[in-house]
Amino acid sequence: MPSSTLGVLVREAGYARTSQKLLLELADQLHAAGVGFSPELVDPANTPKSRIYFFDAARPVRGLQPTRELFKDEAQLSRFLWLNQDFLAYAAKNLRIRDREKRIAPGAKIDLVAIDTKTRELVGIELKAEVPDQGIVAQAAKYMKALKELAELEGRPGARLMIVTGQPDEELAENVQAHADRLGVKTDWFLYRVRFELRDVGRAGERAGGKAKR
Repeated sequence: MPSSTLGVLVREAGYARTSQKLLLELADQLHAAGVGFSPELVDPANTPKSRIYFFDAARPVRGLQPTRELFKDEAQLSRFLWLNQDFLAYAAKNLRIRDREKRIAPGAKIDLVAIDTKTRELVGIELKAEVPDQGIVAQAAKYMKALKELAELEGRPGARLMIVTGQPDEELAENVQAHADRLGVKTDWFLYRVRFELRDVGRAGERAGGKAKR
């Protein structure tokens, strides 16, 4: 899925600066050419560094997510999950994170390792903060084999792999699943989003039903 930062897109269109009018014109031109994109160019949360994903408008990509709700790199996402382990346990059920940046075989270092507290399975968690690339297929196959061997060494009933990405890719998911079927390691692919909101509850001293006296 091709992509570009908003700033680069504007420069490639021949403009030195962006504006609401320009972005609307670019959006119209892309739509006229049959090109879909996400997020919307005029999304108020966009900055020049916001990444815009492009696709065939006649074949929209299912599950595309706002880039503003994604981490920019795997280190940020990994640290967030490590410091907020209850979030992952709640979302994925019965997971207890055991290791971070764990080398599970020569040349195979996985982002997180967890234990399924219900089944006792070993769970490897590989993170891709934004869109996954072609390398994830071979990487996942290596992790599956290593996790399976490590689970046997620890006397566990099995192993599985969780892939967590910011954006979907059905073709890569199918290729990863083919390796999972061949190696006998269950593999799940999840999309994540992170939202942070601030709500204005009024000035300090204001109370429900009235304002503080001056």
